[in-house]
Amino acid sequence: MKKIYIILVLILACLTIEDINAAKVRVREKRIEKAAPADRFVFAAKAGFNLGGTAPMGLPAEIRTINSFKPTFSFTISGTAQYNFNNKWGLQSGVKFDIKGMQTDTSVKNYQLVVSMDGSTIEGVFTGDVTTKVRNNYITIPLLAVYDISPRWDLKFGGYASFMVNGEFSGTATNGYMRDGSPIGPRVDGVDAVYDFTDDMRKVDAGVQVGVDFIPYKHLLISGDLTWGCIPLFKSDFTAMSFNMFNVYFNIGFGYVF
Repeated sequence: MKKIYIILVLILACLTIEDINAAKVRVREKRIEKAAPADRFVFAAKAGFNLGGTAPMGLPAEIRTINSFKPTFSFTISGTAQYNFNNKWGLQSGVKFDIKGMQTDTSVKNYQLVVSMDGSTIEGVFTGDVTTKVRNNYITIPLLAVYDISPRWDLKFGGYASFMVNGEFSGTATNGYMRDGSPIGPRVDGVDAVYDFTDDMRKVDAGVQVGVDFIPYKHLLISGDLTWGCIPLFKSDFTAMSFNMFNVYFNIGFGYVF
């Protein structure tokens, strides 16, 4: 009887050990399944528009009043590819056709400027009204780390590089006067002039990018991204203006996730 009892105990012990080992295997499998992303690669096509401006960091003392600011129609089209390391982290890049533009009307005093008037070029400081039109077309390549906040929300952060296809930076100087050469130079009244700094812009822009993706449905994507340029818009030898300007824009987009 004791032998039978001992044999039953040994059988039960073996079964228990097998159950424990099987349970451990199932736990490991679940952990692996949880850590592995559902889709290793994710592709999306997006379209949207930029809101923002090409502006100095801080308001220069020469600009006394901003009379108007008008964002121009600046659309974007892009394709993105994302590689997911696990269910939380991924890396995203792509190619985007990017338009960045604005129109402004400002009142200025002792504003350093180079203008064309009556067939001649005048360089000095201007007091009066200045209008500016910016419209630059870029091919942009972002590189972003992606963190999965929840099943519907992703946080993105990283940088971008943009290459200008063509652009425009021009404007007018009116309703004022100009001091030729310096603030104490000869005064030129009745200024009605134009300026064009298109050829003085850099062909490359780069900066930081932060944004979020919201996926309300399986294939629908809504995104918001802030891009902040770190390279001055104009070349290093540009002296027609006394301050640097940078591209600072917010993009709102809609896309399809494949």
